[in-house]
Amino acid sequence: MSSVVQASAPGKSRSTAIWLLLFAVCPLSAAIIRFISPVQLLIAVVVVCLALLIPALRRAASRVLAAGSSPGSAMWLPVLLGAAAVPFVLTPDGYWLFVFSMAMIFAMMALGLNVQLGEIGVVNLGFAGLFALAAYVCTLLTLKGVPFWLAMLGATFACWVAGALLGLCSRRTSGDYFALVTLGFGLIVHQLLVNLRWLTNGADGITNIPAISIFGHTTKDALKIFGLTLPPEANGFYLCLLALSVLVFVALRFRYSWVGRIWGAMRQDPIGVSCFGVDVPSFRVTTIAFGSAFAGPAGSLFAHLIGFISPDDFVLLQSIEVLAIVILGGMGNVGGVLVGSIILMVTPEKLRFLGDYRLMIYGAMLVLLLIYRPKGLFPDPRRIFDKA
Repeated sequence: MSSVVQASAPGKSRSTAIWLLLFAVCPLSAAIIRFISPVQLLIAVVVVCLALLIPALRRAASRVLAAGSSPGSAMWLPVLLGAAAVPFVLTPDGYWLFVFSMAMIFAMMALGLNVQLGEIGVVNLGFAGLFALAAYVCTLLTLKGVPFWLAMLGATFACWVAGALLGLCSRRTSGDYFALVTLGFGLIVHQLLVNLRWLTNGADGITNIPAISIFGHTTKDALKIFGLTLPPEANGFYLCLLALSVLVFVALRFRYSWVGRIWGAMRQDPIGVSCFGVDVPSFRVTTIAFGSAFAGPAGSLFAHLIGFISPDDFVLLQSIEVLAIVILGGMGNVGGVLVGSIILMVTPEKLRFLGDYRLMIYGAMLVLLLIYRPKGLFPDPRRIFDKA
């Protein structure tokens, strides 16, 4: 009996150490990004990317993310608790809390695109249009007196319907042709926002969007937790964290269900799947609609945290950024998508002192990544048998 206890002691110590390490990842990362100089951060990002080119380190990182990429994994709890501690590390600096909130909003969209690109292999270049649809629908409903939470559900449903219509209109297209259809969808939405002045106020946008209110507490009020006063931006941070956590859970539940197995089979051999009685075109439409719905919470939170929206906020560049997040993190890997959103949305903020040169560095990093890591930093282990 004593030998069993002694044998289990190292295992418990190791588990405790892993939990503490996972808990510290988010606060330490936030503190590093906040307090080190921009040049040091750029060097650190380059070093990490180069280190991931080493097969042994890359395999180890992929195993860690793969181990946590399941809805029942215990790894998500310490990471979530660590993320909840980030405002305490960054306070009283509300700017970086806002930056991390924007990163989580883009991560929500990237999760939706990951369903489409990472699971069934279709490229959607119109996610900015879905993002805009959600933001405007939620804003217009709240201005009519609808509570924010019901308005967000309405915006999510609108994105689901738009995704279903987009899938239905492109049933006979695939590959590059489907990408062109979605590109046109995004441009059409942008033009509608500009020209429907009676509804969207045109290029002038919509101002004075009300703040989110929860039991009388709004996102413009300072947040008090454990006797510590956090800046108002902490409200938006926690709302984004809550929404992102729910979407991650939903994405993982579907990925590891029978639906996810059909997704993987459709990506690799749609003809073979159809031989087993699966209506592949209809299932693809449903999947596109499901992934599009992820833009609902993202656009709703974006509009109410910013307080102002205009057509210029929803351009093609945003669709490209969401696509870059999925490719950088690793198509099909939920954990990799979250890492990619932090790298691509937070790191450039530290390089603003470089002016336009930061975009050149940003582009050069993506080009090198596509050359040396075409499947992303943390590719989905299930995709190793996919066709090249």
